[in-house]
Amino acid sequence: MEKKAVITGLGAVTPIGIGKNENWENLLNQKSGIAPFSRIDPEHLPVAIGAEVKNFNPRNFIKDRKTIRLTFHNVHLAIAAAKLAVEDAGLETEKEDPARFGAIVGSGGGGFDDGPGFEDLNDPILKSWDEENQRFDSARFGKDGVPAAYPLFLLKALPNNAFYYISLMYNIQGENDNIVSSYTGGAQAIGDSLRAIRRGLADVIIAGGYDSLITPNTIFSLDSFNLLSKETTPEKTCRPFDGSRNGMVAGEGAGFVVIEELEHARKRGANIYAEITGYGNAASAYHMVVPDPDGSGIIRAANRAIQDAEISPDNIDWICADGIGTRESDAAEARALHEILGSSTADIPVSGTKSLTGHMGSGAGPAESIYGLMTLENGVIPPTANCQTPDPALSLNLVTGSPQEKNVNTVLNINQGIGGQCTALIFQKI
Repeated sequence: MEKKAVITGLGAVTPIGIGKNENWENLLNQKSGIAPFSRIDPEHLPVAIGAEVKNFNPRNFIKDRKTIRLTFHNVHLAIAAAKLAVEDAGLETEKEDPARFGAIVGSGGGGFDDGPGFEDLNDPILKSWDEENQRFDSARFGKDGVPAAYPLFLLKALPNNAFYYISLMYNIQGENDNIVSSYTGGAQAIGDSLRAIRRGLADVIIAGGYDSLITPNTIFSLDSFNLLSKETTPEKTCRPFDGSRNGMVAGEGAGFVVIEELEHARKRGANIYAEITGYGNAASAYHMVVPDPDGSGIIRAANRAIQDAEISPDNIDWICADGIGTRESDAAEARALHEILGSSTADIPVSGTKSLTGHMGSGAGPAESIYGLMTLENGVIPPTANCQTPDPALSLNLVTGSPQEKNVNTVLNINQGIGGQCTALIFQKI
């Protein structure tokens, strides 16, 4: 018999707050986390606005200064969010069987512009240049370049750093994975944790994701794909599903949850937010940047999640949409929702929260899952900020203006990434 997986702890570090309560309050009050850049110089960048995490000091969460020096800013966000989730769960980690304690972490694998990063390879690469043949010489790089590089560069650049430090903090020796994905890694981490708990492979898993799109190289890349909004008024820049939407906003953040086997959680008297009942994962295989106009990847992912949860589409009480704010992506998502929900489309409320947080990359899925869990707990649906004139061509039941009170029992969270990866998660009250 399959076991049940429940959420007992929430940890969010996002542009609109640190911790679940600050995030929730600012989400309902529509306090935007989008502002002019403060950490990077925008002089030569195509945009000067992003969604940075505010008032964050890694020393409040990481006591070992060497750990701070050897990790990038986005890893600091991950460690902080994981710690907040464990504290919120009231989990006494030292009492857990390390072999039954897991961690699954998703990220975009970036962040190299903070601290020692690509710039530390400038001199080693120059030493490896073959002027005569006008090419990079890998043999010369091994001989002359590597000895000239920052000695701990490779340690700092490892894509599994967040997993390593989180597992070290809590003596995690069980189920684990490190997912590097385009914007869906955090949601995939939660979905894979559900599967591991169901199969009886773990009692507790810390799951979530983190990312920072606020690095010059990422911003240039997003701009080259024509994904970024060029608006200059920060709080109105990202407008999911609005008729005048014109692009996404680069952001950063981390979201982590504690997932437990139901009886394990009950035995220790944990507060249970909800059960994870459905997970779907699919791809559109259409284009590197442009989503399939028919929303095929979302359709497959959401339908798989609905089937996994053994519910019908009209059982869904609220949808936390991907809603990145580009014309193509929002339109494709709307078409997918019409296909998934059918006649129920007009009745099921939909919100997009990236209008306040910007796009947190692989941190978006778990952070938005936390918003869904808070919605289940509080019976209040957050609105889609900045959606003043909903696009009539999309025909969705968008929550706009102010929060909507509703008894919510089932939430669907949707995420999609560059390259066509799509995920869907379903959370239900116990």
